[in-house]
Amino acid sequence: MFNKDQLPDSFRREFIREVMVPLAAVLLITWCAASFSLVWTAKHNNSEAVVQQENIIKTAFSQSMSEHLRQLHSLTNWPPFGQYLQQPNVDPRWLDDNVGRWLFEMFGHQDIFILDPAGQIMISWQKGQRIDNQHWSSFEEALAPWLLRQDRSHGGRGVQDTVDYARINGRAALVAYSDIGPAKIDSGFRLVGVKYLDDGFLNALAQRSLINGLHYIGDDPAPAGQVRFQLMSRLGFSAGYFAWRPEQPGSQMIKTLIPLVGAVLLVTTLVCIVMMYRLWRLRLRLAQSMLRLGASEAQAQHLAFHDVLTGLPNRALIDERLTLARAARNRNQAALLLLDLDRFKNINDTYGHHAGDDLIIEVSHRLTTLLRDIDTVGRIGGDEFVIVLEDIQDLSKVDTLCQGIIDALAEPYTLLGSEAWIGVSIGVAIAPQDGMERQELMRKADIALYEAKNEGRAQYRLFARAMDESVQTRQQIAADLRHALQQKQGLEVWYQPLMDVSGKEVLGFEALLRWHHAQRGFIAPSEFIPIAEETGLILQIGEWVLREACRVSLRWPALTIAINVSPLQFRAVGFVQRFKEIVQIEGADPRCLELEITEGVLIEDEREARAIIIALREAGFRIALDDFGTGYSSLNYLSTFPVDKIKIDRSFTQSLGVAENSTAIVESVVRLGHAMGLTVTAEGVETDGQMSALAEAGCNQLQGYLFSQAVPSDQIALMLEKRKAG
Repeated sequence: MFNKDQLPDSFRREFIREVMVPLAAVLLITWCAASFSLVWTAKHNNSEAVVQQENIIKTAFSQSMSEHLRQLHSLTNWPPFGQYLQQPNVDPRWLDDNVGRWLFEMFGHQDIFILDPAGQIMISWQKGQRIDNQHWSSFEEALAPWLLRQDRSHGGRGVQDTVDYARINGRAALVAYSDIGPAKIDSGFRLVGVKYLDDGFLNALAQRSLINGLHYIGDDPAPAGQVRFQLMSRLGFSAGYFAWRPEQPGSQMIKTLIPLVGAVLLVTTLVCIVMMYRLWRLRLRLAQSMLRLGASEAQAQHLAFHDVLTGLPNRALIDERLTLARAARNRNQAALLLLDLDRFKNINDTYGHHAGDDLIIEVSHRLTTLLRDIDTVGRIGGDEFVIVLEDIQDLSKVDTLCQGIIDALAEPYTLLGSEAWIGVSIGVAIAPQDGMERQELMRKADIALYEAKNEGRAQYRLFARAMDESVQTRQQIAADLRHALQQKQGLEVWYQPLMDVSGKEVLGFEALLRWHHAQRGFIAPSEFIPIAEETGLILQIGEWVLREACRVSLRWPALTIAINVSPLQFRAVGFVQRFKEIVQIEGADPRCLELEITEGVLIEDEREARAIIIALREAGFRIALDDFGTGYSSLNYLSTFPVDKIKIDRSFTQSLGVAENSTAIVESVVRLGHAMGLTVTAEGVETDGQMSALAEAGCNQLQGYLFSQAVPSDQIALMLEKRKAG
């Protein structure tokens, strides 16, 4: 290690110039930017608050203006008022009661005047009491611009009524002018109503609009800590200024954020100081780092061929070691194990990615302890591992190792103080019989891994030729299915009736997909539906089946048509909206359609599934829970999800009269369904005995070969006629 006193002055100057000065500049800029941002944001927020409150005040004044004129109209449009003024002898007491006192007490008009057709003052009131007409002289000059404008426009009705702001005797006021008499009848008399924007009015407005301290200041400047705005009349005259104490959210924000921002900036400064210190120490060790360059190159080589997280060989090193020339030369066997962790995504979602990384490290440790020194374990992906076993004398050792790996990884893991469990699926390819090339072995091990996962996970499978053939067959069926869907050839929707409990009346149909392959003949749905789900074709197929079911529903609107919904469909983005659009386009009634879902739809995300089911029911669809009783939490689903029907799985129907307690189980399910207000349907009815037992149990609907197999849509009419005739 070098001593700092042995460093030349140039080294210190270089460090100050290249590190300390730029870092100090960054800190200064950061402090200035933070301060400027806080101040600017605070001022901007304060200004926005003032503008918003001013708009609220203006809106309130505008509403008061309209209300003031409407109040005046309520009297001037009263026919007896205009007729009374045209009588030769007008009784002032009648006017006191019906004009002056009424406008003041009802609406708060403080000064009220009636002008005769010549524009002369006829009668005056102040606060509901009649006063001397000389009082009008103090108003006439202030209101002259509006009176003059009204006189000029007196030629046509509809322009006479006016309301505006004015300043009268140093007070801001609302002034309204209105011709007296109903529309199209010009009596010549006019009514003038004045309401002052005084403290009572402003206090009520301030309380209603949450404005603090609103008051009138005339032409005076706003008091300290307050703002003002000018009230202008429609003719451009000033009615004076109003002031209030504005809210200051920006200032409050600064008070709240200054300690936090100061702490952050202080921590940032301390971090920078620590960084400078560490950089200084690093520069001191620069010379020694140069001497260790050779070791660094070796470390770089290691990183290039090893996983950073676990330190295990990565894909590049596995590819390099996965050369089986030595195995072929020694005539010994080798094995390639491809491992994929089960339920690892749940760990990441539940505990976070850091916990997931800890689990991966623990998995790598457990795998390493199970292997020999000549074997290799590597990590080739997020939760994928590969093991290369060399010099295998006995293949039973591979079986033993695979089961040992499954058992070891199934042991609980401690993550964030809690216990968690995962599993592992393993695919195995053996050399030389399964191949010699690395890519061929990886492909076949991947096929075996697929089989292991497809058969329930937490198990291992050795590659067999039939697996490869099965993969190729699935790929061919997928291609043929895509072609059949595009060309609309071979795919049909058949319909199996849903019967009443007596077996005599058809209540509806279940739409079932059938495929007649040009070369393979009829292909069972259990064979091609899983392939459709793997390839995503089930989305298009499901929409096509729905369209066909809608058309059948239009022909027999009294019958319910049930459609099976795939879990992949159910979780697709826009599933509910797409189904609603299809039904609307086809012109069908969603209340005649029943969507059958299985436990697989509900098990993954219960909250999202519940929201989707509620949306479907609100759209009019009926919901049926299919294969009821086969899931581990079917009873919980009944209490959680709002369904309309449960369908007892055919396995319970087939066991009636065969398995012990089968009748009691069916009766319990029926009672449970009825207690929750649900329709209960039994599937797979094939004998009269089963029908009788289900009827006694209280089932509402039956379905099975006893009544009819599924038939094409063009045979539905014939089936219904035969049922009716029978």
